[in-house]
Amino acid sequence: MEGSRRHSGKWIVGATRLALFLLAGAALSTAHLVSADDGGYNPRPNLPDASVSVDSGPDGVTIYIAVSDTSPGGSDDSSGGSSDDSGGWSCTSAAMIIGNATRDWFVREAPLHPGDAPWVVNCDNGFMSIVWLPISTQPADVSIVIVPGVDPASIAADLRDHVPVPDITVGVNPATGLVAMPSWFWIEGYDGSAIRTSDTLGDTTVEVEVRPTGYRWSFGDGEALETDSLGEAYPQESDIRHTYQQSSLADGGAFQVTVRITFSVRYRVDGGPWEPLDPITRSFSAAYRVQQLQSILTGQ
Repeated sequence: MEGSRRHSGKWIVGATRLALFLLAGAALSTAHLVSADDGGYNPRPNLPDASVSVDSGPDGVTIYIAVSDTSPGGSDDSSGGSSDDSGGWSCTSAAMIIGNATRDWFVREAPLHPGDAPWVVNCDNGFMSIVWLPISTQPADVSIVIVPGVDPASIAADLRDHVPVPDITVGVNPATGLVAMPSWFWIEGYDGSAIRTSDTLGDTTVEVEVRPTGYRWSFGDGEALETDSLGEAYPQESDIRHTYQQSSLADGGAFQVTVRITFSVRYRVDGGPWEPLDPITRSFSAAYRVQQLQSILTGQ
């Protein structure tokens, strides 16, 4: 979402500071709040395990509730209607009214959120949280999305299977091969560096990194070469070489030259330690014509 910004929606664990700002909206039920030792407020304890985050941009505001212990629910706007109940997660949101019970908390908390105002998210299973949305936000601009909890390893495996490997091509010299003369091969469009991709679910970011560990060249005539080299582009002298012993005429006019790259894979969650995943392979091919040299006798 262009121009969007992401806020971390966290449990209200205590206090910070600012001046009183009164908002119109639905009243916050103090039954959902308990006093903390420092005079701040926390949501009611023993609620389902979930985390909240917010995406805001020109197209509106989306409140994401990432749930780790139930199936996903529907989405809802903040007009007061309930979404379809799925796993007990049917939620609404509304601007928070600042009253006597929450005034001190607001004065301390608001300086951390300049330009934003607190909104209350209430779900019919008892879950409650407070998020900070831009002051200009209108109820019709807000939607709530329940995101199911997912094993980070499953997210990583999906990222691995769709990792954006560059569009690699097989380079070769000469353009048409000759029997009994070496041809040079190399990889074009990729320098062998690590490739990273990531995805974020709620407050959890999973990052995947793949690195090449080997290249297996199959030259189409039954011969193969395993190496850790990408070769060198002409006019450099490549160390990936092969000499054909017959023309490609019997193989439909061209040999299928294939390089299969094996990648090691690892992932991490929220910048934590790297964990291994099963490796992957990617293959890239090119048709290569090889001709037979012929002697021509000439008379004197």
